[in-house]
Amino acid sequence: MTKYLNEIYLLKMSFFNKNINKLFVVFLFIFFNKIAYSNQNPLLEWETHSEDIEILSIDEIYEIVNSKKAILVDSWKKDKRPDALNKKKWFPPKRYSIPGAIWMPNIGRETLTVDTREYLQNGLKKITKNNKDEKLIFFCRRGYYSKIAAERAIKLGYKNISLFPGTDLWEDAGYQLVVINPLNLN
Repeated sequence: MTKYLNEIYLLKMSFFNKNINKLFVVFLFIFFNKIAYSNQNPLLEWETHSEDIEILSIDEIYEIVNSKKAILVDSWKKDKRPDALNKKKWFPPKRYSIPGAIWMPNIGRETLTVDTREYLQNGLKKITKNNKDEKLIFFCRRGYYSKIAAERAIKLGYKNISLFPGTDLWEDAGYQLVVINPLNLN
């Protein structure tokens, strides 16, 4: 009888050890992933909202456009020509924006490349004449890219940041859009 009890005990221990090993491996996987990605959460940049950002209404932005009391920064994306497409067949879409705006394309994209980061820093420095207290109003088409760009401007030390939902709202209110070109830093 003790022989059978010993065998049952060994089977239980064997089963227990196999499952513990699996659980331990899963635990290690989760633990090391948490450590590896703890400082790399790209969503936090635009999931959290800075209390320093004011969201403007259509009436407020209309007054600012007419009075030119602030710098309007359009952060809508600029499409690149697909590599497979012949240069002669590429007609990049025009950017229709709010009158008086400065278009800084791609500064609000989720992925910020080194070149785009430099473009953002140098572009803001140029349009504000290196005055970090200058009033900047970020917008895009519907507000997604502008939210990200505004948060980035705050991280760069700019203090007077506002958001406007975008050109769709401007156009829906009956105001005209104009064609603008990207800010050239050269």
